[in-house]
Amino acid sequence: MAGVETEEVSGRRDALLSLEVAMAMEDVGIILVTEKAGSFIREELDSLIYKSQHPLILEIPSRGEAKKRKSVGEFLKEVIGVSV
Repeated sequence: MAGVETEEVSGRRDALLSLEVAMAMEDVGIILVTEKAGSFIREELDSLIYKSQHPLILEIPSRGEAKKRKSVGEFLKEVIGVSV
């Protein structure tokens, strides 16, 4: 994945700042956030994931950890019985 920038965060403050910077970049189309980083900013991240149209924000499992959260598709299937 050439050209992909990464930012390591160690807490809420770092995670919020990194997300704010990425959201402000006009040439960013997708922001990937690990579950560990997402746990620092859960409320803000969930709000952006479900309300923001651009850029696309995806939460991915952290390296070496089991997936903890349901994907949007899994959630929809469970709630309304529709597979996405």
